[in-house]
Amino acid sequence: MTTNDRFERAMSSWLREDAPFRVSDHLDEVLQVTRVTRQRPAWSSLERWLPVDTTFRPRFFNVPQPGRLALLAGLILLLLALAIVAIGSRQQRLPEPFGLARNGIFVTSRDGDIYTVDPATTQDAPLGLGDGFDFSPIFSRDGTKIVFLRSDGPLAEPAILTMMVVNADGTGLHAVTPATESLDWFDWSPDGTQIAYVAKGKLWVADVGGGVPRMLRETSGVFFPMWLPPDGQEIVYRFETTSPMIKAIRPDGTGARALSVTPANNEHDYGSLAVSPDGAKVTFTRWQSVGVPDVDTAGWWPRVYALDVKTGQEMQFPTAEGTGQRGGVAYSPDGKLVAYARIYRAGAFQIVVANADGSGNERTFGPKKPGPADGSNVDAAWAFTPDGTALLVRFGNDDAGAVHLLPLDGSPESILLDTGGFEFVDVQRLAP
Repeated sequence: MTTNDRFERAMSSWLREDAPFRVSDHLDEVLQVTRVTRQRPAWSSLERWLPVDTTFRPRFFNVPQPGRLALLAGLILLLLALAIVAIGSRQQRLPEPFGLARNGIFVTSRDGDIYTVDPATTQDAPLGLGDGFDFSPIFSRDGTKIVFLRSDGPLAEPAILTMMVVNADGTGLHAVTPATESLDWFDWSPDGTQIAYVAKGKLWVADVGGGVPRMLRETSGVFFPMWLPPDGQEIVYRFETTSPMIKAIRPDGTGARALSVTPANNEHDYGSLAVSPDGAKVTFTRWQSVGVPDVDTAGWWPRVYALDVKTGQEMQFPTAEGTGQRGGVAYSPDGKLVAYARIYRAGAFQIVVANADGSGNERTFGPKKPGPADGSNVDAAWAFTPDGTALLVRFGNDDAGAVHLLPLDGSPESILLDTGGFEFVDVQRLAP
């Protein structure tokens, strides 16, 4: 497993529809929605309901003065109670698990600690979660909880990790798995009650509220597990063999089925899976042997495809002549755009955004970065912000890197974080 594989596996789940990002100076313009205070709704104003117009209407009966005062006081108390209940219910409203949402706070790990980051000031604050080397925090799809991995000692191979869950405010910390060898890729269920993960190539499901995780039988060689939107009735994964394929299984371990119908080109086929927000497509990277212009010999060349979940048909995303593509793909929250890496034969890569329907319109964002000419390694991970207005891209590896905010409207990019190893970033989803 390469450094990029470890990084990509830990990062890709957070960086999905969900989804999840915010940043510095010009963040005020890019992410205004995170700070805007909405106009007070009419129903929260007592004057909207008080009978102030009674003095202008004829009275058909007289209420004694003390009675009127008592009636008015009771009405005020009743309306205050209704207003409090209404405002409280609005504040507790949660976002849908998929689709556009408001951007909330950032959560990041750096050098073994978990921090929250204020999107307006980019100031961070530790959550104070105690001892252990903590990394890879990811918000639940409703933004109320954070899952992360904890090592009780220095990271080593094979790593012994515990999956932890904590409320977004830092309370309620608890483990949802025992200390587990080779605990890897994980993903929140749409309703936030379960987490699917991989350990020693097996697929497991843990209940967030507690209990013993259960291993799904007949799931050897599992990787890239993710819940299929919108209701999470199946978990999609890559079946890793010398001839890999894309499969799906119910979270209770029944109903295993193959989604891909085309035989794999090689052992690297069907890699870097991602699912569309509507659950209709699964994207993947395919390595194929092709002749490349201006290159003496043919070589393996990566391209991004989308698999139709219902029919098994595959669609190749178009790209500029002489360039390749590399996932994992990130879908925009509304499912209209995809982001992936463009591979240049000169030995570089660059992040591009294209239409998710396969009609092309690739647009480059951010700098070109050096990389192998065959695209075998891409030291970056990326995702759309919950409001769909920008890309959050981390360039680097486990040891060091920088997190860039790339607005889709062409505004100048900015750097959110530029220090620390094992620095992963996710963004909270809030109700629109």
